[in-house]
Amino acid sequence: MKWFGFLSDKPWLPIPAGSAPELTGPAQVPAPKIALGALLGVISVFFLLIFVTFITRSQYEDFQALAGEPWQPFSDTWRLWINTAVLLAASVFMHRAVQKVRQNPSEAPLGWLAGGALAAVLFLILQVSVWQFLMRLGYGVSANPANSYFYMLTGLHGLHLIGGLVALGRVFLQLSSDRSRRDITTAIEGCALYWHYLFILWLVLFFILTRTPDTYAFIAAACGLG
Repeated sequence: MKWFGFLSDKPWLPIPAGSAPELTGPAQVPAPKIALGALLGVISVFFLLIFVTFITRSQYEDFQALAGEPWQPFSDTWRLWINTAVLLAASVFMHRAVQKVRQNPSEAPLGWLAGGALAAVLFLILQVSVWQFLMRLGYGVSANPANSYFYMLTGLHGLHLIGGLVALGRVFLQLSSDRSRRDITTAIEGCALYWHYLFILWLVLFFILTRTPDTYAFIAAACGLG
């Protein structure tokens, strides 16, 4: 009987080797993924603070939004939509790289990784072309607070993307080394997650930087920043 077996147990006696039950718990999350999660959290807070200052600054009289009137540079945002499509392609390439390495860890998804890297580089080039477009129209860095925020936010986003390219370069080096396939898979998954994050962050930047004064006023009032 179960109660008799319980009473006859002697928990104070040492358990013979090999007879102890194996304790199983949740799978451990690799340290690189934990570090990446912490990094993304810090970046999110950093950009959130800048967004708050941006919305607050937009309520001052000297702030001239970059959209809202036909003569303003982002009344037509087709340039930014092209950049968005390119960065989306980079994210898709990285997603496919993760799928491939999970399906066959012994085969390196070099083509997909290279596609993600090249699309990211193209995005950076197109971002510089947008800066040049603004400068040709007279929208320099210090000409208007909205201009300053645009250059700063897109520049910071670009710097984080360059950091991602450096990390991706390390992945290419690992592929030619004797690192375990598990480590390489984790590294590729981390790079893909970072690409997806930067794409979502870019969508937020796109939305915030191309709104009209009325939209900024509404957001400021809703957030108590007006």
